[in-house]
Amino acid sequence: MTKRLPAVAMLLLALSGCGDDAGTSPARTPSPATSTVAPSTTATTRTAAGADAFVAEVRRSLPEVAADRREDEIGAVARRACAALAKGDDADAIVAQTRTLGTVDAEAVDEATARELVKLAIDTVCPDQDRRVDEF
Repeated sequence: MTKRLPAVAMLLLALSGCGDDAGTSPARTPSPATSTVAPSTTATTRTAAGADAFVAEVRRSLPEVAADRREDEIGAVARRACAALAKGDDADAIVAQTRTLGTVDAEAVDEATARELVKLAIDTVCPDQDRRVDEF
């Protein structure tokens, strides 16, 4: 175990940018590891805020969908839609899945409401899928 510690320490130093020939500090010149961590943190934060915005918008504009549903149940509708969009699923399949609202009822909401929910999900939770909004 003691023999591996120096190798691990050297790897960490190399990844952090310490010990490079230019002598720059990581604070002044971000290493590749630092620059790849920051965007994912930002994306996660935006998605979490987006889920809250989705729930709020559903409660405001589609109160019949929000009635008797917990926030996590409403948010799950957006997460499922966004995951299906990211996988490249067909719009009709996404609408059919959204119509269930995550229940066993295949027609928990009508098709128009399901399409509206997918659009809201794109607007709030997965704006990177905005190129597909016209499909709904």
